[in-house]
This record gives sequence, structure tokens and C-alpha cells, in this order.
Amino acid sequence: MSSTKKETKKEPNDIRVGMSSRPRNVIKYATSVMDEKKLTELKFSAVGGSIGRLLDIIEVFKVLKPGLYQQNRITSVAYQTVDSNNELLQQRLFPKLEVILSKEEPKNKTEGYQGQIDEKQRKEIETIMNKKKEQREKNRGRGGPRGRGRGGPRGRGRRAGFRGRGRGFGRPRRGGRGNPRGASPRGRGNTRGASPRGRGGQRGTTTGPRGNRGRGASK
Repeated sequence: MSSTKKETKKEPNDIRVGMSSRPRNVIKYATSVMDEKKLTELKFSAVGGSIGRLLDIIEVFKVLKPGLYQQNRITSVAYQTVDSNNELLQQRLFPKLEVILSKEEPKNKTEGYQGQIDEKQRKEIETIMNKKKEQREKNRGRGGPRGRGRGGPRGRGRRAGFRGRGRGFGRPRRGGRGNPRGASPRGRGNTRGASPRGRGGQRGTTTGPRGNRGRGASK
């Protein structure tokens, strides 16, 4: 099986937006193309699920680049699947949105025509966008270095302290008899001390002579 696809030559001002396109990169590219090549018109297009992303890019770009006229055109694209004999197996239609941004007012205005944004409204939107951008940069500056600097050492210090306490409390009580060893906060020590047949209990009570001498010394 194979799918038919028409290949057309792409112009510098022909910007196609897909699902993997990043709005920031698309806006940066469109700005550089319009400024460096002195273009007066840009053509954007998107198919299917990427149309919503294209609309977001257009709205932001119109705020950053004042004085642009907009024309929208909605069409459909057919994707066909054919077999080895070039016979049609399946055909699917997808909506396609084409947006043309121009510095010059178009002569033929279609139903999807939009004029320039009011300058007062454009500045208000631009101010809101700049504030959000500054807030994101502040949050990024606070969260990144501080989270790494504090989170790493704290986590290591707590783990090291916990392990140090467990070993520290257990080791000094190993030389004692059954009860001190059972007083260890560690689960292993409690099991040995609580059981009269544990390792600590056997040392103090099972062998008669050694056990008697040990009791006499304690008295």
C-alpha cells in the first residue's frame, strides 16, 4: 500500500504548521522572514488538529507585528491510499485552514477578512503578554536553581542522618545483655530483645555456671 502525496515547492513566506510545531519557533521564524526579506505578506496553513495551534500563532503574531490585515480560507485536503496497481483503496478528507497576513489592505475581501487590530486594544494585549512573560521568567528563576540547590543536599542529609541514627543506637547496645539490646529503636533489635529465646537471652540465662557468675557479678 502507498499513499499519494503531491509535492509542491515551498516559498519562504509559506509557513506550514503541524502538530509538532512550536508556536514560539514559528513566530520567531515568521518575524525573521518578514524583516530580513522585506516581505509584505505571509501565508500560513494547517490541516486537521493543528488548526487550533495555527490560530493561537496568528493572534500572537498580529499583536507583535502591528498593522497586519488577515484573510482566512477554509478548504479540504484529500489523503488517498492506493495499492500496487494504483487503484484507490481509501480516501479521507481533512479540513485545511489558510491564513494570509499582509501589510497592505487586500483589494478582494472575502468572508474571512479581518482588518487591523485597534492600536489601543493591541497595546493592552501586548502589556498583558509581557507581564505573563515576566512572571514566567521569575518563576523559572526561583524554581530552577533553588529547587536543585535545596532539594538535593536536603534529601541526602536526611537519608544520611536516618541511617546514622539507626546504626548509632544499635551498635553501643550490642555489648549489653538482652534488655538493653531490645531497647534499640530498630526493628531487628526489638525482635531479639522481646523474645526470651533470642540471641541476647541465651547469653545471659541458658548456660548454668556462666549464667550464675554473671548474676553474682551484677549483684
